[in-house]
Amino acid sequence: MSAPATATARWTPESASRGTVVVLGGRGEHPGLYARLGRRLAVDGWTVVAPDSAAGDADPIAAVAAALDGATGARVLLGSDTGALRAWEIAAEGTVGLDALVLAGLPAAAPTTEPPRDRAGELDARTACPVHRGVLEADPGFRWGEIAVPAAPVPSAALPEVPVLWLHGDADVVAPVAAVRALVRAADELAVVADGVHDVLNDQFHRIVAARLVLFLEKVAKGATFVAPEAEAAARTRRAAPLNVSARLDHALRALAELATAAGDDGQGTVTCETIARTRGIPLNSLVNIMLQLRRAGLVTSRRGCEGGYRLALPADTITVADVVRATEGALATVRGTGPAAALWADLERTVADFLTGHTLTALTPERTPR
Repeated sequence: MSAPATATARWTPESASRGTVVVLGGRGEHPGLYARLGRRLAVDGWTVVAPDSAAGDADPIAAVAAALDGATGARVLLGSDTGALRAWEIAAEGTVGLDALVLAGLPAAAPTTEPPRDRAGELDARTACPVHRGVLEADPGFRWGEIAVPAAPVPSAALPEVPVLWLHGDADVVAPVAAVRALVRAADELAVVADGVHDVLNDQFHRIVAARLVLFLEKVAKGATFVAPEAEAAARTRRAAPLNVSARLDHALRALAELATAAGDDGQGTVTCETIARTRGIPLNSLVNIMLQLRRAGLVTSRRGCEGGYRLALPADTITVADVVRATEGALATVRGTGPAAALWADLERTVADFLTGHTLTALTPERTPR
């Protein structure tokens, strides 16, 4: 259950508190939507306070200072979405003494897709967690549509010299992770969740995100950490092949091959995510987010998402592999554009584009490629 939309929410541990985490929510949210996270951190000994930041006359600095008044142990400020921008500003301002900062889903760049046009689109952009989707749909205090309001620019003030944990989903179309990577400092910690979308604290993998957050908090509060792997072991994993097909792209092509096979003469064959995952050997959790990406790109349509099933939005012979790469990876190729080999790399990029554009989903059907 969520707390009232206008109330500051607080979760406290049963024993002595290890510290206080102040949570600033983002567009459309109210404090009660962080109940699951608050309860989880309270079990680990942390006091969690989520001030009501939606009030128009609220002073964010005063609200955070009040939340930390009398706090013992580590003092941590956590912001999500535009709350992360406010957390950055408050930390940089310096009047509220902080021991650490957590920035989740910070919108550092414009969205990669058009803003959601309806509630279903907003849910897809925010979270793939069925429980949290249900919470949002049933919550009268949730402010639909605010996620389409452009976020303020990233603060110009430098982050303070405190430990910073960045949390982000790599499939976040509201706040693309590439822009965040450029902001992360050498001493900061960055945790990017595979197939995670915008509300990373309330997404389908919220448990591993909470676990990663607890590890960070314990390091801040008690200096607890793991022994680093040996340098030579890290060096062995540093090399990457010059051509790499991601698991996401491979899974997307497998899923589309299944839909192309099921389309039939009328092109109306519908397949559930469970069937696709079982038939094509794809982890179901990953497949859910992949199908959302393909739907946003206009390559598939759905009837009530995975429960109702998916089908191709276009004939299989008109969907190219290049379309699928753009939908899942964002670009067909990334090459260096300077130096004496610039022309060579440009030719390679064109060759890759021509090759991928020249092959359609018909190349993936059983008639062409044995399963």
